[in-house]
Amino acid sequence: MDFLTKETADNLDLIREILTLNNIQNITRLQSGSRSVAYYTDDYIFRFPKAEIIWQTMQREKMIIDTVYPHLMPYFEGKIHKIELINGTYPFSVSKRLYGKICDGRPESEYAVLYQNIIPERQLKLAQDLAMFFHLMHKIDYKMLNIPEPTEAIDNWDVSTKEEFDYAGVREALLPHKIDLDYYKPTLPNTDKALCHNDLSGSNLLLNPESDDILAGIIDFGNVVVMPKYQDFFPLYKIDRKLAIDTLTEYNKLTTSKIEPKQLDYMALCYIGYGLALNKNYLSTISIILTYFDCILCYDM
Repeated sequence: MDFLTKETADNLDLIREILTLNNIQNITRLQSGSRSVAYYTDDYIFRFPKAEIIWQTMQREKMIIDTVYPHLMPYFEGKIHKIELINGTYPFSVSKRLYGKICDGRPESEYAVLYQNIIPERQLKLAQDLAMFFHLMHKIDYKMLNIPEPTEAIDNWDVSTKEEFDYAGVREALLPHKIDLDYYKPTLPNTDKALCHNDLSGSNLLLNPESDDILAGIIDFGNVVVMPKYQDFFPLYKIDRKLAIDTLTEYNKLTTSKIEPKQLDYMALCYIGYGLALNKNYLSTISIILTYFDCILCYDM
């Protein structure tokens, strides 16, 4: 089993040969991270892992998608990123392209949209769709499913669960920013566990901001894990606190196991304060998030 290198990744003739698409000329390389190399041609995307452990993660992801997909239908028909795996000399995945823009804070372009520039009616529709997605995921009886164990470490955004978490130190780090962590402690914390996507950040959402049907696709199920379901909402903070709270508000309309909005803010502030306590220069990376809390006066379920 071989994996693409920096040199071979730019060899489109090699890629055509691997994909047996010698007659196809319009193969385009996509921007991708450190874990894989991606290309698209016509209506399909091909993704090559850069190491065997990443290939194992992709295998786990396919098993999870195939397992949860029926539970998300028909509401999300055509919007879930399904993949097929080709186990050859160079292993890769193939999937249909889901057309939309990412929403990860990058400037507006043909590939990206800023959440703040989406009109309020479509912001609400997005929150409703994401709430339904979480609701359907969290309703799945994970105890009856054979969910494979992670092949790599899975992100846990709730730093307050870390053994070394020092509440007093985190609270002290936030006080200069006029934020008292005591105020944000949830009065009725909900620790119910569920099968969670765990990475529904802006780079894993595809949006059609000009369409009333704004949600075009949900991708990357590689971080799916059983965890307290409130943690599933935290990655939305990477987009905007308003989206996280609006989504939770809509979610609470669908479930009897409600989550306080304060519980999300507490988790986010613990995350921020933990970083500040470790590194005062961390402020430059989270100053925008801190401003979201300037006008919080009350919480409505």
